[in-house]
Amino acid sequence: MGSFFMDSLTQIVLGIGVAHLCLNKKISRKKTIALGAIVGTLPDLDSYIGKLFNDPLTEIEIHRGFSHSIIFFLLLSILITVLVKRWFREISAKQLYITTFLVLLTHSLLDIFTTWGTQLFWPMPQKIALKSVFVVDVFYTVPLLMGVVLGLKNQRKLFTYAGLFLSSVYLIWGLVAQNIIKNKAVGDFENQYAEKVQNITAKPTFSNSFLWNVIIETSNGFYLSDRSILEEHKMNFDYFPRNEELIQDFSDKNINRLKEISENQYIITKNENGLVFNDLRFGLLKNDPNDLQFAFSYQLIPTKKGYRIKELPKDKRDGLMLLKNIWERITNQ
Repeated sequence: MGSFFMDSLTQIVLGIGVAHLCLNKKISRKKTIALGAIVGTLPDLDSYIGKLFNDPLTEIEIHRGFSHSIIFFLLLSILITVLVKRWFREISAKQLYITTFLVLLTHSLLDIFTTWGTQLFWPMPQKIALKSVFVVDVFYTVPLLMGVVLGLKNQRKLFTYAGLFLSSVYLIWGLVAQNIIKNKAVGDFENQYAEKVQNITAKPTFSNSFLWNVIIETSNGFYLSDRSILEEHKMNFDYFPRNEELIQDFSDKNINRLKEISENQYIITKNENGLVFNDLRFGLLKNDPNDLQFAFSYQLIPTKKGYRIKELPKDKRDGLMLLKNIWERITNQ
């Protein structure tokens, strides 16, 4: 819930910044803030809509789907313009529409840089995910926030432009750092193992672009590790077999949905209740052979109609320990 709040805060700041740059000085500061903040967070209401289905898979599929697409933004901007135009008589409907659309569009453009992915070009099914910035990153938010605050306070767009420029440079830096980490990880892996790298994913850890989680996929399973941009020693990898033989005979709709959602980065394990589907993309919470759990793990519950999916609860203590380990890895190079 805390990360969702911080993500919303970032989108609010971005929305206000874009509104400030698009609207002229005739619009009051309060109206600019209200329009940018409200419109900037509207796409993420899909999280609450998804919960109404009482199905974790539907909730995941809905989030950052149609509600984050260009087509939806084009239509929603018309509706918002019609609804709020009476409070923005100082500008034309065209300027209000363009402002609203750009606030919505930049919301999704920022989301594209995160791990979750965004279905920007709906109805195309692919979700675009560059995975180069964590969903909560103060190094992105703080410069943008400072620029927007100074810009609104002094009624000078130059400050807002500066904040947006610095935060955008940080996004570019994330892509550069990600590429560096991938190259180092592949080199270290090939020096230690004879297996061929089929795919590699590198994504930043919580709120920074210095320490990265790495997932290397081979024909038999996955090798997981982490790597700091500042480190020079070779990486150590933990191997996790996919264990696909446990489910390969199951022609189950929900399991296939999980495979698609996880982008085929998953392993199957067992616990006292049966089979567990583990999505590898968001990191490991517990690396205990007797109690293995990833950030997103799902119990596969057999029923007469197939498998019912239940997300395994996360212990707050595990999350705090994960953050502590990340901090120690960053500070003790």
